Amino acid sequence: MERFQQIDKKIKEGYTLIRGNDYPSGCDKWLEAWEEIKGLFADGVANDIFDLNDKYDWTQYISNYAQDLDMELHNAGVDDRAYHQKRVEYCRELLQWCTDDMTRGNAWCSMAEAYFELGDTDAGDQIFFDLLKDDPDCGSNYISWAGCYLHNTDVSQYEAAEKILLTGYSREGLRDKHDVLHQLIDVYDGMGKTDKAKEYRKILKEQIGWPDIIYEDKPAPVRVVKIGRNEPCPCGSGKKYKKCCGA
Repeated sequence: MERFQQIDKKIKEGYTLIRGNDYPSGCDKWLEAWEEIKGLFADGVANDIFDLNDKYDWTQYISNYAQDLDMELHNAGVDDRAYHQKRVEYCRELLQWCTDDMTRGNAWCSMAEAYFELGDTDAGDQIFFDLLKDDPDCGSNYISWAGCYLHNTDVSQYEAAEKILLTGYSREGLRDKHDVLHQLIDVYDGMGKTDKAKEYRKILKEQIGWPDIIYEDKPAPVRVVKIGRNEPCPCGSGKKYKKCCGA
């Protein structure tokens, strides 16, 4: 019981620091808790993070804290790149102690994103290659992979994202195809390829009944783009949208 109490205390302290926008200190506190949680797994107290949820009356579910730690390590890495490396190591460990498919998928994508942030694109690419080899019709993985190339305005990076999205879009059984189309349109807008953007807007309109937004002789209207809560904030801060302008 005392071990649970100590872990719960550290997790609460971490949330307090994070709410005060002290991401590095909050992550440090949470990583201390994670070391103790791994000790519980090693001692056979629980099989994974979801099993651990039921072992104590936690202030915050361990499974929620574990996923929040992943995200906040990214935010801490905006100012201190060392936290991107810590995120890689944490995600690798999380995969050992998580059996939930969705959480595992997110952890793999987060690890790849952290490698990109560290400049190791080969390692990041390899993770997505492996994920898509196992599930080549997973649209969200194409979106996540392409997103790793869209953190700056380098044309070559946009071209890499374009190639990834077109590869996914070409698959007949692709899931989340509309979302892939949305991101492909954004890429073409960012590249200044207005004809291509119009082409794919027309396709999307035909598929999901978008209002008529294509005009030949009028300025293009402003299009509201839905931003995922865990995607980079468009303001350029480098933080996740939910922890920045979407808070």
